[in-house]
Amino acid sequence: MNAIIQNSMAALLAARAQLAQAGLDPSEVQPDLSFLQTLGAWDVILSVLILADVALLIYSIFGQSANVQLSPQREAALATGHTDRKTVFESGGIKPLMWLLLTLTYRMNLPRVKNWIRGKLVAAGNPDYYTPEEYLALAMASGVLLGVLLEVGFVAVMRSSSVTIFLLGMGIGGIMTIYQVYDRAEKRIRLISKRVPYSLDLISLAMGAGATFTEAAQTVVREAGDDPFNVELKTMLAEMELGTTRRKALRNLANRIPLDSLRSIVASVIQAEELGTPLGNVLHQQASLLRLHRSVRAENAAAVASVRILVPSLLILIAVVIALFGPAILRIVERGLF
Repeated sequence: MNAIIQNSMAALLAARAQLAQAGLDPSEVQPDLSFLQTLGAWDVILSVLILADVALLIYSIFGQSANVQLSPQREAALATGHTDRKTVFESGGIKPLMWLLLTLTYRMNLPRVKNWIRGKLVAAGNPDYYTPEEYLALAMASGVLLGVLLEVGFVAVMRSSSVTIFLLGMGIGGIMTIYQVYDRAEKRIRLISKRVPYSLDLISLAMGAGATFTEAAQTVVREAGDDPFNVELKTMLAEMELGTTRRKALRNLANRIPLDSLRSIVASVIQAEELGTPLGNVLHQQASLLRLHRSVRAENAAAVASVRILVPSLLILIAVVIALFGPAILRIVERGLF
């Protein structure tokens, strides 16, 4: 705003100099200072609004209590004797800064954002036991780091600083960090959706051979313990061993993995328990139904691909026709047909 006022004053001085060169008395031409006074008033109004915004931001962050706590997963891991994680929140150098950001994220009143991040972390497996507040603090730290790097590069190239570059880098860094957990969750969900029919078939075969549901699930888990779906089955079995009912453990499994097919399977298993239907037959039917749905999706994808490839094929055909007959057409236009 001050720069605008200085430019306006310079323009007025230049106009007075031109009037003097034209033979007019500059004292007779009174400059209109109302515009400058308006700019000054707007400068005061904007300053007051910025101060009010900063005050509201500080109050929204520090105006409510915040208790930094360990996640239940970490508490359970430490209680059972497992080693603690090694992340930026436990490293020596950056730990004070990360805990400061973590305190700020605990004070932020963003329930929808935190619930969304919690769901994505659970769907991604969350091997480091991050809480939504911890991941928000990690996103803020990544944004600040990228903003500083971009600002340093901008200063080195342009020999001037820019707050916009820093804010842009901070936003991009935070969004990239949050997108990373989203992409990881989506990939893991796709892997689980491919594994579910195979695992259901194995469980139904084991139950047909006389094993219980728990023994059949343990057999599947032992086959490939690192598979994402088997990891979730292992968590379900651990909950059942700790006293959780099978119905509750299955519902927790469906809540951790946002798949409609898995929710329908869990609902079918619970209904089969209530009605006394053989569970092995239900699981086999559900696996066959999932394979049928997968084949239908593959056929739909093939049909859509054939339509989408039509336009590139026409363009290629037009290019080939022009390349073959273009010289002959140009020769006919220039010299005639005969």
